[in-house]
Amino acid sequence: MIVSPDVVMVGSLADTAPSRAEPLVATAWLLGARVRTKDIGESAELAQAGSRIGPAFVFRFGVVVTFAPRGQSAEALVNACAAHVEAPTDERETESVELFVSAEQADRIGAEGSIMLADVDPDRLLLVATVLARSAVLNRDEAMVASAFDASAPVVEDLRVNGRARLSIRAVMRLVGAVLAARHRVTGMVQVDERPDVLWDNPQLDRLYARLENEYELKERAEVLDRKFSALGDFADTLVEIVRDKRAVRLEAAVIVLIAFEIVLNLLGAMH
Repeated sequence: MIVSPDVVMVGSLADTAPSRAEPLVATAWLLGARVRTKDIGESAELAQAGSRIGPAFVFRFGVVVTFAPRGQSAEALVNACAAHVEAPTDERETESVELFVSAEQADRIGAEGSIMLADVDPDRLLLVATVLARSAVLNRDEAMVASAFDASAPVVEDLRVNGRARLSIRAVMRLVGAVLAARHRVTGMVQVDERPDVLWDNPQLDRLYARLENEYELKERAEVLDRKFSALGDFADTLVEIVRDKRAVRLEAAVIVLIAFEIVLNLLGAMH
């Protein structure tokens, strides 16, 4: 079932309803940069896999969130989704949480981070899936930003001590470029700081979303990432200026050498 252009629901809740004793395990699988959701909605293989395992939500920004009984593997459904992923990751990162239902209590975050729902329906599951998917993307981008800062540290130190960068700027620029692409993805596709569309039709779920957002610290993490993205953007601008200055110096040196060579040739011609 196509929920929106960015999200597709696969499977249903038939025979997988959680209970206080036997919960569902919600797992976000980060598969790659992008999923062709139109293909997902038309896949009979995925529909069949979902009917055997339980519901799943496939997000266009490269994450699949599965809901399966504890102890039951969702690998078959995830592998079926992987065939529709662009730029797949080398390793699949996951984030999981247990999901219980209790009609006697309001939606809340339970002990040790488990999620307690007053009811199980597609809208509540979509809300949980959205938060988990966004958290999984933030996990990946936080690690990417940390790697970028680690790689840039020697270049910064070289500039501080020697006034020039003797290390490979190109490799650092590639890494910074990947991080800036992640910034575009977070702000443009994932939209971590925006309310999920499902809340517009279900304002009664606002409190559940607020609790989930607070539990996974989505806003705080997105703000920290944005500041780091800005710092890396400034660093990339500095590297571009360094490369531009180096090229300008080399060009000037080449011009001087050519002029000197022409003078020498003229002198030699005059002597003969």
